[in-house]
Amino acid sequence: MYNYKVEQKTLKIGTTKIGGTPGLVPTVMVGSIFYSKDKLVRDANNGDIDKASTEAMLAQLTDISERTGLPSVLDVVASTPEAMEKYLRYLADMTEMPLLIDGSGSLEVNIAGLEVAKDAGLLDRVALNSLTPDDDDEIYTKIAEVGLRNAVILTFSNESMTSASKRAELAEALHAEAKTVGVDNIMFDTGVVDLPTLGLACRALMMVKDKFGLPVGCGAHNAVAMWNGLVPKFGKGAKTPAFVGSNLMPIALGADFVLYGPIKHAPVVFPSVAMIDVALSGSLIEERIRPERPHPRYLIG
Repeated sequence: MYNYKVEQKTLKIGTTKIGGTPGLVPTVMVGSIFYSKDKLVRDANNGDIDKASTEAMLAQLTDISERTGLPSVLDVVASTPEAMEKYLRYLADMTEMPLLIDGSGSLEVNIAGLEVAKDAGLLDRVALNSLTPDDDDEIYTKIAEVGLRNAVILTFSNESMTSASKRAELAEALHAEAKTVGVDNIMFDTGVVDLPTLGLACRALMMVKDKFGLPVGCGAHNAVAMWNGLVPKFGKGAKTPAFVGSNLMPIALGADFVLYGPIKHAPVVFPSVAMIDVALSGSLIEERIRPERPHPRYLIG
């Protein structure tokens, strides 16, 4: 069903596999935690959280991940270096899930995350989210200094806002730059800010996967978050199916991971994505190719 020009590579972050031929390796589900206005956060400046509620949410996430066979990754969002350090150390003790360092564009916060990962021995299970066209040499210098191998590359800029091909060009340029500092486990996020850019992101991810054979995905949920007319025109009941649908689109087109939004949405999104994974695995039956366990194909029927 998918005819790529290059061999599709499966990478590992921690013990989690990501990438490869669609239908063989389960889609990796990336959910945000401790983001702006997250109710789990009591004080975003110093990283104070509601630990009881956080542990309950993580238990729910672990359960749905195990029941569907879809691996879970946490996108750890912080607004200060102090908060990032606390979040990473806490989550490293609470779960075996891979962790993404997400300073929301803050160089200072991302650098703090890299330093904590080095100090705590977490480099094998963390990735920087993300390297962007706007980054300067300082972040690359720090990556080389700590020895980080894993990163998400965001192939998005003002210039590429309305162009899938320009996103693919950015992927190539940033891929080359990341490799120079030792980053060799690379994932590409093709960038979504609204409904039209979801289509462009999906087109770009197909182009990038075809060129590099590396894991691709996008923050598909942003399309719904920015859909101002959804609730006024169709009511609150339309929001959940739209949210689920946005996450399914890139996966059906070959994405290896999806940033599905806050982890509280996992019980709604995971079963639907698992359904698509089973369907994609079925497309390989005629070739006598079966996915390895665990995979949604063996769990959700």
